Amino acid sequence: MAERTAPDLKLPDSGIAKVLDLRLHSAFSALREFQTRNAADLTNLGQLDPAKAASLANELSSSVFKSLRIEPNGQSPELVDPEKVDKIAKAIESDGTKVVIVRHAEQSPPEWVFTIPQADLRKIRMMQNPFNREDLITNKSLSEVFSTSFILCYLGTRAGKNIKMFSSENMRALEIAKVVSQMSPDSSVAVEGGLSCVTYKDESDDPGVTVEQILAEIPSGYMPWNPELVDKLCRPMKNGHKPSDSIKDAIGTLFAKKDDPNGNDLIIVLTHSQQLAEVLNLAGKLTDPAVRLPELSMIVATQDECLVLERGVLLATEKTKPPRRKDLRKILEKQGEGYQWYKVRRSEFKTPEKIPFLVSPEPLILTNNEGAEILAIGQDVVAYMNACNELFGQDANLANLLKMGKPGYLLEARKAKYLFVRPDLIITDKGFSICEIETSPFGLALAELLNRAYQEAGFTTLVNSGTLRQFLADNTPDTGRVVFSQHTVSYEGQLKFLAKELLSSDQRNWEAQHIDQIVGTSSTPVYRGFYIHEALSDLFIHDLVTGTNNPDITPSLTPHMEEKALLSLIWDKRYEEFFTQKLGSSTVDHLRRVVPPTWIMGQEEFFAGQLPEGVTNSADLANLPKSKRLYVLKTSGFGPKSSWTKGVNFLQEKSQPEAARLLTLAARDTSTLYIIQEFHQGQKRPMFYEEKGSRKLVPMEGRVRITPYFSMVEGSAGQMVAIKATACENTNYIHAGTGSINTAISTRLK
Repeated sequence: MAERTAPDLKLPDSGIAKVLDLRLHSAFSALREFQTRNAADLTNLGQLDPAKAASLANELSSSVFKSLRIEPNGQSPELVDPEKVDKIAKAIESDGTKVVIVRHAEQSPPEWVFTIPQADLRKIRMMQNPFNREDLITNKSLSEVFSTSFILCYLGTRAGKNIKMFSSENMRALEIAKVVSQMSPDSSVAVEGGLSCVTYKDESDDPGVTVEQILAEIPSGYMPWNPELVDKLCRPMKNGHKPSDSIKDAIGTLFAKKDDPNGNDLIIVLTHSQQLAEVLNLAGKLTDPAVRLPELSMIVATQDECLVLERGVLLATEKTKPPRRKDLRKILEKQGEGYQWYKVRRSEFKTPEKIPFLVSPEPLILTNNEGAEILAIGQDVVAYMNACNELFGQDANLANLLKMGKPGYLLEARKAKYLFVRPDLIITDKGFSICEIETSPFGLALAELLNRAYQEAGFTTLVNSGTLRQFLADNTPDTGRVVFSQHTVSYEGQLKFLAKELLSSDQRNWEAQHIDQIVGTSSTPVYRGFYIHEALSDLFIHDLVTGTNNPDITPSLTPHMEEKALLSLIWDKRYEEFFTQKLGSSTVDHLRRVVPPTWIMGQEEFFAGQLPEGVTNSADLANLPKSKRLYVLKTSGFGPKSSWTKGVNFLQEKSQPEAARLLTLAARDTSTLYIIQEFHQGQKRPMFYEEKGSRKLVPMEGRVRITPYFSMVEGSAGQMVAIKATACENTNYIHAGTGSINTAISTRLK
């Protein structure tokens, strides 16, 4: 294998642009460093035994993977198997031309396709242009391409054969040719149209073909080697010929070269599933037209045999067929058996379903960057909440403001004690937007149930198994009660799950009880499944929080920490210097990017943002046209309207008189604070849910709210202990209910 310094492959005059992949610059640098380190072995490449060749290939693959400087996410390239290398070497060592047909490398879907939850639809979209022709390969697969290419060069050198490559025009195949040509500069490359991947027709074709029409013919989305079906659903090749005829002609011509006893070539064919199936057909080995050999699989064709190697020279063997879709609803029902997950508050939404919400066949798939941003938001929000608590103790004006409407018995100085904080994140076109920050346990058990169920179905989720259970065991007493009220009784099932399945164990005992059940009982530690403001309307809660023998209560009775008004402080001119000194300017800038401009009604003069259209008083927002009135009026806290969606009003959805009425009432109300927050529209993401009963997949253009739970406990502050996603259609109220999708979250598919 000669050392080569020129990084560009000169392709033949075939009308195909050269392969463009910025990763190859660093990968080829790693290749050159590898060549320098192993110069002596590479000079005698053909004399190496298969074990040594495999060892060098694995070293190269690892070097390339590291050169990419990416987050591995638990992945690493598969190792080369010396036994497979030896098997191929023996098959091609005799005289004559030998043919090795290689399936392309693994595709890396662009974000739009990657976030489609339905696997069959993802596959169809990836086999339509522009993705089908111009797709890149995954980081892991790129590294495996280098080790595979090294072995191909080794095999050609060992057998004393000239390497001639015939490639598909698709990037995921053509890129392998580029890598081989760098290692073996005397090799040749030709692009053959009949080796290219079949391309599904789409809505732009004449006549157009929809994904529904394709799915009706091919429910899996994977095209079998059925020439009639290929010609019906796929575009003609560039030469105008039927795709099936082009495939048969190209494969037939190349396959026949194995019969040339006078040749001395190692022909490497870089192509796709349908072409490999035709090779098996010509060899009399095609038993299933839907066969799909894994990426980088090889068929070694000689006069005497046709050797099929799944994953080529690599150790791992992947499934040859897409996995059967598991019944997530059944898994959820089994995992949550014995608990009522949601009691509807309105009779028209009553349902006998054990799992009343819509179930997605897959978790919500985020990009790695989105996953990292959620973790960064968690770290900054936890630090911000602690800073807000400190500021409350230092600034009398702020303390007086946040004490509005609260009785004296709740204003005593208490240490803030919260297990976690939950920023509610809306996915927008510009990234995540924090609409609220919650500290209540509602939704926590559901997040855990979803995480367990999707992991059982084989998906990798953002939170590892057992994380929440261990966190609670480390930070709560061995015994206690989760107490709920009549106001929060709809969460009874979730709170019982929290007590029995998460807080309890063989050595621990927790129960979930209604407030009425614990009157006059001992002062066992309480995890609060009710709101502090209920002390004003529920005598038993009042007695619990004011009694002289009151138990240890978590979250603490510190109502200032549960005000939505805290979101406005990052936008308050009076506290800019404090937060900058406490958190750092980069954290303040980050928080202002993810927290929409927010202010407290009556405190407009201190707002650091820009009020719209010259408005100086919040009530005047009503006079703006709806297109300019993109703001949300919210009750800040300490009252029945502060929970759920009761106190949330999207002003752009109201008539001018109604907007004026709501703003006037809020301005006159001295019992609580109100905030106004700039409205950031949720992005519509393509999702699917399973129709109840039939399991038919139904599409939804959902707006998504992500609810991550981050530790507020010293020593683990900022650790994410749970997370879930909720998607709703045709509404800006994104909340869990019978008409919403609730699912776990992942940054990659199984």
